[in-house]
Amino acid sequence: MTITQKFATLTPEQREKFKELKDAAAGVVLDAFLDENNLALTDEEKAQALEYLKSGKLPLADEELENVAGGGCGGVKCNECGGNMNGPGATVTCKSCGNQKRRPGVT
Repeated sequence: MTITQKFATLTPEQREKFKELKDAAAGVVLDAFLDENNLALTDEEKAQALEYLKSGKLPLADEELENVAGGGCGGVKCNECGGNMNGPGATVTCKSCGNQKRRPGVT
């Protein structure tokens, strides 16, 4: 599994935590973050992660890539569980709980 794939598995909360890490003692902070989130990285991957940390940018998560490619929900959140909703037509379905609703702005 590549570092991009590993970081793509992070939850939105974990991604935000990673973005908030400070440059000061970045290696120590990064190691603590990796331990806390059960992520094992090679030395090369850690170097890449430090670059992500310095730039403040992470690779896109699979769901974000799907949204960019046109298959995503466009930001529609489930009323029941807060998960992302997806669907090709006027009705979208939650990926997490299966709840369905009409896409906002579609008549």
